[in-house]
Amino acid sequence: MSVIERSGYWIEIRTLITSKLLSANFAPVLDVLYSLGKPFRFLMVNTQDKDLEERSLIRFYLQLYDELTRVQVSNIIRALLNVEVVSIDFPATKQFGVCVDLELAKNYALPIVNFQQEQLVNLVDELVASFACAQVCLEVIAVADPNATWGVQKFIYKKTSQYSGLSTILIDQGINFLGEAVGINPNDTPTKKISQTKVNSWTRECIKNAEHKLYSNLFTCQIQVYSDTLRNAMSVKSVLPTALNHFKIFKIHKTQPLTPKLKTPKRHHLRNNVLCNLWWSIPIMLLLFAGVLGWFNPLKFIVSTISTVDLVLPILAAGLAVCLFAAFKKRQPIVLSTLELAQIIGLPSAVEKLPVALGKVPTARMQLGHKEQTPKQPNNKTPPPNKKEKHQQQNKPKQSSKHRLPTTP
Repeated sequence: MSVIERSGYWIEIRTLITSKLLSANFAPVLDVLYSLGKPFRFLMVNTQDKDLEERSLIRFYLQLYDELTRVQVSNIIRALLNVEVVSIDFPATKQFGVCVDLELAKNYALPIVNFQQEQLVNLVDELVASFACAQVCLEVIAVADPNATWGVQKFIYKKTSQYSGLSTILIDQGINFLGEAVGINPNDTPTKKISQTKVNSWTRECIKNAEHKLYSNLFTCQIQVYSDTLRNAMSVKSVLPTALNHFKIFKIHKTQPLTPKLKTPKRHHLRNNVLCNLWWSIPIMLLLFAGVLGWFNPLKFIVSTISTVDLVLPILAAGLAVCLFAAFKKRQPIVLSTLELAQIIGLPSAVEKLPVALGKVPTARMQLGHKEQTPKQPNNKTPPPNKKEKHQQQNKPKQSSKHRLPTTP
């Protein structure tokens, strides 16, 4: 992995008590990070509360490539989610005793979630619940990888292609030749050819989900679980989403510190295509070289006894093969789509029930109560006339005495 020297551009994402977050709430942010094309790191850490040492709070951190990216992503998160975003220097973590490095169990074309079913439950809530009462840290490093679609296309082609290999084609041709020699028309036989792939319901479901992943934004990821004990790390691993694919342990590191440097994850092309073949090629080449020098004779080895010197070289070659196989074994790369990655990278929905660090609610978003207006008391006094009415009364002509009505005695 290539190490990016410029690091330390961290932000902390704090949910609010008024937040109403749904499942895969970080998917729009991940699409923005995919368009930027730069690596990023997500941390979910169980830390101690500053006010109460006995209480632990779970915090969410995001490390970005540079300062400009940090400002852009911070503004986007504030606009899309009802959260508080704070810029920090480095997250509050410590050195853990165990680091579990994960990989996918099957080809990354098979997703860890079922795209045919709607995700109603926020799986981040289960992850946060597994962090309770344990010193655990989940680290996800991801980068946009448009070239990863070639692996998905290759997987779909193998599942849907008619011929699976050269050997099966030769077997079919041999069966057709023998049938024609006996006088049987190959088109009249009800049996299917060996080279034809049997597409069952499970294969069709795998192809549908792989096609959905083919047209999604893909990220190459590195996922590690840090903890004080292996048991706590395994409990977090068991909560990670599983569907047509799942995670398994690739390697366990001891006393692994959390490095501040941001690394770009790879798909391990060199390991899976070249280095994985060294476990058998190098021992064979050493035995052939020893045979040319006269140190090893395979014919003498067949009839020799255990005490002879010719038996030492094969034992050393077998030991070397075991060591090379353990050192350069194949590793399934972790390539996830936006929807898959959003089931791991995200914020919980049940904020009021989970021990997460809450942010400060802005004053503009607080629902302030309105005072009830007291009804006005009725007033029997007539209001004083205004200037217009007073002027009309003054200009009103007075009635003469001649036209006055007689008054009754």
